[in-house]
Amino acid sequence: MKFVKGLLFLAAFPMLVGAAYFAVSVGASPVRSSANGHGTLLVPENATGHGSIRRQFSFSAVATTRGAAKGNAVLHNPAFTGANDQVYQLQIRVTCLKIVDNYAIISGFTRRTNDPNLVDAVVFSVQDNGEPGQDNDLISPALFFDDDPNTTGPADLCQGHEPNDIYFAGTYRPIESGNVNVSE
Repeated sequence: MKFVKGLLFLAAFPMLVGAAYFAVSVGASPVRSSANGHGTLLVPENATGHGSIRRQFSFSAVATTRGAAKGNAVLHNPAFTGANDQVYQLQIRVTCLKIVDNYAIISGFTRRTNDPNLVDAVVFSVQDNGEPGQDNDLISPALFFDDDPNTTGPADLCQGHEPNDIYFAGTYRPIESGNVNVSE
């Protein structure tokens, strides 16, 4: 009987080691920094200067390596128009994510837009101030690398910025609806 118990233990040993290895390898997987959100914010209407309109945004960024990221961001801003007098639209291929405390600075390249003058690297920042996001979380405007359509900014544009540097100082606006999540 001792021989059979020993064989059962030896037969079960590889499974126990495999299960322990799996548990350690799963528990040891690195946590990836990420930022995501969606919502609307009120911006002044440019045409008349009276009243305000809703700018809609959504974004998702996940760090792939230090500073590099993948994701997507979309902006619809009826405060001004792009080509053919259509509401301004911007889609960004995210390439950079930098997290500082509860801020995320996100940048990437224009993937699609209806304004041929705004095809460049672009950067924006968000602040996650907990739940609910409405009236608490903040977002900056999207800022382009330069106004020369013949140049393109770097893929890691976000790394050169801090949450309250000259580019973002005083530009954050509270989101009217939605939520922003920043995690490191």
